[in-house]
Formats: sequence, C-alpha cells, structure tokens
Amino acid sequence: DAVPGIAEGLNAGMWSVGLALSGNEFGATWSEYRQMAAGEIAQRRTAAADKLYAAGAHYVIDTLAQLPDVIADINRRLA
Repeated sequence: DAVPGIAEGLNAGMWSVGLALSGNEFGATWSEYRQMAAGEIAQRRTAAADKLYAAGAHYVIDTLAQLPDVIADINRRLA
C-alpha cells in the first residue's frame, strides 16, 4: 500500500505492507518505469521504501508478486 494505506492499516491493528516499485510512492507508470535507467529505478525504490518504513510498514516489497511470501512469514510469526 501507499503511505495513507499504511496509516489506515496500522490504525486498524493490521499488518501493513508497502509497495516500493509498483506502488504510488515510486511515482511512475509502467511505461515510464520501463524507460528508466537502472540507477534511477534503484534511487526511486530506495526513497519509496524509506518513506513506507517511516510510515510504519511492517514489510516493504517491490511488487504484489512477493506478497505470498510476506503472508507466509506473517503466518509463521503468528503460529
């Protein structure tokens, strides 16, 4: 989620997961992303991740493709 969603999740007592590359904080469309140099992608990803962690995200992942691993980790932690 983005920063507002992280805050909402925390206020509801939920685990919060931020999206560094495919979320709003990265600030680019898929088309724009595909045209970026690797250095710019890395810089934007780091800035987005820092902002999401500062907002209180428990996890920050690049894309939703990584979400199943996060859910599995949360389930292990709660077991």
